[in-house]
Amino acid sequence: MKAHIVWIGMIDTIDTPQTVPFETGVNVVTGRSSTGKSALIEVFDYCFGSSDYTVPVGVITKNAKLFFVVIRLKSSLLVLARGPDSDNCFLYEDFDLTLSDRTDWMTMGYFQRSLFRPLEEYKKALRPFFGIRVTDVDEDVAARDLRGGRKLPTPSVRSLTSFMLQHQNLIANKHAIFYRFDEKQKREQAIDHLKVFLGFANQEYFMLKQKENDLEQQRRQLQRALPRIADRRKVFSERVVLAKKWLEGMSGQTLEFDVEMALDDPAAMLSDLRSRKITFSAESDIYVRQIHEAQLDKTHATAQLRQAQVLLSEVNSSKNYAKQYEEFQRSTQAPALVHLQNGECPLCHVGSLSAEPEANALGAAIDWLNGELSKTGMRSLAFEEEEQRAAKELDKARHRVAEVAARLDGLYKQVNDLQKVRSQYERTVEARVRLEGILEDWLRNKSEVSDLDLEEISKQLRSVRAELGSRFNMQEKLDGAEARITELMAIYGARFDFEKSYHPIQLRLSLDTFDLWHDAGDDRKVFLRAMGSGANWLASHLVLFLSLQRYFCELGDDCSIPPILFLDQPSQVYFPAVLDGGDDFDAHELAERDATRDKKRNVDEDLLAVTNLFDQLVWHCDETERETSIRPQIIITDHADHIKLKKGSFDTLVRARWRHPDQGFVYLPAAKIE
Repeated sequence: MKAHIVWIGMIDTIDTPQTVPFETGVNVVTGRSSTGKSALIEVFDYCFGSSDYTVPVGVITKNAKLFFVVIRLKSSLLVLARGPDSDNCFLYEDFDLTLSDRTDWMTMGYFQRSLFRPLEEYKKALRPFFGIRVTDVDEDVAARDLRGGRKLPTPSVRSLTSFMLQHQNLIANKHAIFYRFDEKQKREQAIDHLKVFLGFANQEYFMLKQKENDLEQQRRQLQRALPRIADRRKVFSERVVLAKKWLEGMSGQTLEFDVEMALDDPAAMLSDLRSRKITFSAESDIYVRQIHEAQLDKTHATAQLRQAQVLLSEVNSSKNYAKQYEEFQRSTQAPALVHLQNGECPLCHVGSLSAEPEANALGAAIDWLNGELSKTGMRSLAFEEEEQRAAKELDKARHRVAEVAARLDGLYKQVNDLQKVRSQYERTVEARVRLEGILEDWLRNKSEVSDLDLEEISKQLRSVRAELGSRFNMQEKLDGAEARITELMAIYGARFDFEKSYHPIQLRLSLDTFDLWHDAGDDRKVFLRAMGSGANWLASHLVLFLSLQRYFCELGDDCSIPPILFLDQPSQVYFPAVLDGGDDFDAHELAERDATRDKKRNVDEDLLAVTNLFDQLVWHCDETERETSIRPQIIITDHADHIKLKKGSFDTLVRARWRHPDQGFVYLPAAKIE
């Protein structure tokens, strides 16, 4: 997106604005120590919704009545303001672009009380100005339900600052790279929400992901349910078959209906049964055939029971033998040492070597046998598994015998009932009622789930995934982003000063973890903390953030991250800022005053490195504008000054120079400073 800061300022207690103007490209605020340079980045961060009030305590905080930041968007100005240590924030979009060029409007009268709002509401109101319109980033509603219905944190403008701010203690840090990443939750949020900030994901993407996960959950539930449904159907099928045979045996007439169709539509079958008249035949031989069939089934079931008993007995016998041998093996001690001597003739005392090959072969055979026998422990485990399988088969066989015996007893009972003067008609009615009862029971418990339902869910799931792939293709986009950032880091890496042992520098950034490392080849990763000097750490930070800024510009309006980058005291690696209290920047004098400095280090070489730093930043802005039509903004607060650039004058970059005692972010006359 196109956006840049045009003003950072404060209104003091006497209603006087203290401001610094900014433009696109490189902006430098330079000066001696303790003039308020580093306060600029803190004021921006504070007005951009930070929950911490980190403006440096001193003359600024004593005299501040209101802090403000003005950001130029495409066709308007976004005015942000906030009182000292306050949770009430001012937000107003002003379409008067002339405010960029004048300061007469910067009074407390401009900041109407009605436009102040609570901090949390303020941060939400900021999101649309940066193209952040996603309000639900949950990809799995079921996971949200497990959290008690709480949504995951939504993308916030606060995460944008991780890509824009490099504080004084961060710019050359070997342990930390991104602002706010010291807090695990904020780090994870920034990483998770990156796809939103880069314009890869919108609200529809997350709705589709929720639908995908919901369908996937339904599919898995169906896959788990279908086997149970099939088992329950099998049980009812057997009950219906038995009840049908019972009715046919009592009535003496064949009942024409398909069992599977009856289970598919039990209501229709019940209706058909109840519409039929009850008839019976005393001369039918169906009963006899059923008796014969049941007796034959009992014979087969008994045979299977005997086979299962024999198998279990054999498995138990083998298992017991294996255990006995294992115990015998543990109790038997093998000799630790064997002496082998060649034979000798008792008469001529001539030795014979013929026994040695046989002895060696015997030793090898014994070793093989012992190795095989040592596996008895594993065989015991195998026998236990086999025993479990055999026991299950035996239980099934017993159950089958019991079922057939019960059926046979029921058939015999029919005759006994008839002998007790219960009419064939009564027994037929009873048998039909039993069949109807089973069908009614199945109708009440029948699940509507079927293979067709599973196929329909799978079809919908394929459709959603196809849409996610064609419209968003998230992983490919993230992989492409990572690859492009790597390409840019290779370009920028060649322009900065790294130690010779890291030439050529091959920096890599993982968008999954946001780890940064140098690829040393052979899959060796040299992470930043192991890369040696402060110059390497500084160069790594600069290469990374310039590459990111360039990539954000390449994405154009789709990207929510403004091409704004604060660099606070980047030259401190070469010339510590705390030593700079003079009226002008003098590299050689600072080097002399630095007691920690290696005196063998060449001051002119360090000055060349600082000069190259500023040159590269200027070239970066020019090149990015030429390639993307977006000119990024870099704000550098530093004590380095009067740098001789290869292109243009350093003074054209300076927005404020605070060298004298009466100069600084707050420049009230001493008599008026509280």
